[in-house]
Amino acid sequence: MNDKINEYTIDELMTVLMAREVRNDDVMIVGVATPMVWAAFTLAKLTHAPEAIYHYIMGNTFVYEPRQVSLLYLEMNTKRAYRFQNSVECTLESLPSDKLTTIEWFRPAQVDQYGNTNNICIGDWKNPKVRLPGCAGIADFSMFYSRGSFLYTPRHDPRTFVPTEKLFFISGVGFQEGKQSVCGGAGPQCMITDLAYLDFDPTSKQMRVKTKHPGVELKTIKESTGFDLVIHDNIDETIPPTKRELELLRNKVDPLDIRKLEVLSGEERKYLLNEIIQREIAMEKRFPRKLDN
Repeated sequence: MNDKINEYTIDELMTVLMAREVRNDDVMIVGVATPMVWAAFTLAKLTHAPEAIYHYIMGNTFVYEPRQVSLLYLEMNTKRAYRFQNSVECTLESLPSDKLTTIEWFRPAQVDQYGNTNNICIGDWKNPKVRLPGCAGIADFSMFYSRGSFLYTPRHDPRTFVPTEKLFFISGVGFQEGKQSVCGGAGPQCMITDLAYLDFDPTSKQMRVKTKHPGVELKTIKESTGFDLVIHDNIDETIPPTKRELELLRNKVDPLDIRKLEVLSGEERKYLLNEIIQREIAMEKRFPRKLDN
């Protein structure tokens, strides 16, 4: 996939799009096993959101310094935390607030047309075919956050995008029956996939196609979605990564390509994982380096 200036991969496009959603006053919540999110937050910090703060779930710390994305030495990124999370901050983080704006990206196993998500199980929850990671803090950010919830998946297909009646469980709350959360949260804001940037129609609250990625046909997006999308006339193409965004992402933010682990599968993923481990072990200074733009 390319434009006239830059060539880029789908993980790079998605990471850049996720980074562009970050605001300068955000608390960026870095979850578990989401290197694409970490890379996006770090890229945002180096470009348009220098005052944004990381909140690492691993270690419950607030960190100001941006550092290179790491696989083996994640904890070292939190060693220079300026504040450890306490129970009061944990409570505040779950409440709507204009002063504490939290942004968190979540990758659901299933999502419906209203942004309700499932991360519990595939099949009957009493006897599931697949047990998924679970709810954790998903109920909080999907119901309470003033910034709403932000969704992504590198595999846009009918198994992930299902109508409400085919959701096996609702662990993340969207616009149930087309209505705002009774808890005051802003609801789902967007869904970024390998095919398109989707948001939610302000009237019906149903998922709509905002932009389609360069080279992707609208027909492909429709066929890859298990429900009817809201589609307006004259859909624009997604704005591709700039040269600067790509250079920062590749050379400073994530030179080990850890973000690609979310896109690859099977032997390709296994090979990259082993390569990343060997490269990190071989590093002279294992403390992920501090970054500047």
